Amino acid sequence: MNKKIKVMLLISTILTGTWGYFFWKFRDIGNISVTPMYVQNDQNSSSEEGPYGEKFQEKIFMEIKGKEKLPKFEDFPATEFSNNKNIVVDINSDPIGRMYRTALRYSVGIIGINFAGKYSVAQWGCGSTCQDGAIVDADTGHVYPLPSLMVTGFEARKDSRLLIQNPPIMKGNWRDWYQMRYWEWTGKSLKLLGVYKVDLAKREIVEVK
Repeated sequence: MNKKIKVMLLISTILTGTWGYFFWKFRDIGNISVTPMYVQNDQNSSSEEGPYGEKFQEKIFMEIKGKEKLPKFEDFPATEFSNNKNIVVDINSDPIGRMYRTALRYSVGIIGINFAGKYSVAQWGCGSTCQDGAIVDADTGHVYPLPSLMVTGFEARKDSRLLIQNPPIMKGNWRDWYQMRYWEWTGKSLKLLGVYKVDLAKREIVEVK
């Protein structure tokens, strides 16, 4: 056996052994539960101490001031309705439709109508603690991109024209720089009603100017 063949066999043995080691090391990785994309696992997330402690923020949420200033879902009732359960996304109606056609089709197919009587709000991840999304008309399939990215998703109701981006998710997940954006659906676009945040030090909801 010449030297070249010996070297090739040695390299092959090393590569095979390395692959086998990593296969054994990470053999159970597919069974690990995935943390939701908006959750941040901080070292003190289960502690009562600090503004990002889970129990600390739970208490804030219970006693937080300023909730009365926030727009209410019932103040913006839906005016148009649809029963269409087979939503066909018009991916050519907006550039975001072509970019995220798979995410849109999958989301509206699973979620169905969940906003303003005849619309489906879909969202997808765009990185760590980041979500993007769009509104789809159940009857026409027209796609309307959401006006800004999100860090804690959105909240919407089938019987209301109010949409909230970054609703307050406490339990250690809220950060001082997160902004709650309240929008009213006009039928063709979203009208900004107000921007708010949770002041963790003052334990109140304040409007962002």
